[in-house]
Amino acid sequence: MVQGCWRMNDFKLDGISVEQREIIKGQIGREPDNLLGILRYCPFNQPAVLLTHPYRPGKGVFPTSYWLSCPYLVRAVSRLEAGGMIKELSELLQQDQEFRAKLARSHQAYAKLRYSLLTKEERALITNNFPNLLGVLQDSGVGGIVEQQGIKCLHAHLADHLITGENPVGKLVWARLNWPEQCQICQNGADRGETGCD
Repeated sequence: MVQGCWRMNDFKLDGISVEQREIIKGQIGREPDNLLGILRYCPFNQPAVLLTHPYRPGKGVFPTSYWLSCPYLVRAVSRLEAGGMIKELSELLQQDQEFRAKLARSHQAYAKLRYSLLTKEERALITNNFPNLLGVLQDSGVGGIVEQQGIKCLHAHLADHLITGENPVGKLVWARLNWPEQCQICQNGADRGETGCD
């Protein structure tokens, strides 16, 4: 397991302060309207991975349950994507059966977690009114990927790995990154110059 990661059943969501909401708003560039909690903080005590609600009436489905909000990591992962890492890992996925099996388990666990975040009332509403959305919430994998023969968004895989320690794509991404020795991005106002897959 990754140092400092939590499993879903090991954490409690605490209230999010006004100051934290403002930091998150600066990190993601908008009001975090589907935010359930902060699951991981960076070494500088700023939000790094968020837990988001998968469905909001009038806003639809949000399949990314673990949201990488840390601007430093978002930029670093964007550079890895621009450098061809998605293609590299997609090729590995086709060639390595063990890697493919581990990723399939991550996709299944992610879908199960996402579906568990819905209330009984929300499940009934979606089932009765939006059956296609129900399939997305129940079956799509990390970051909402439907076709699980490829890799969609390294940001979502890294966020999943930082929380569960199980995502093989996120593990390989994290192996090429680390926290900086110093960082003032969130205190100085996050610049969304390089955004993630969001």
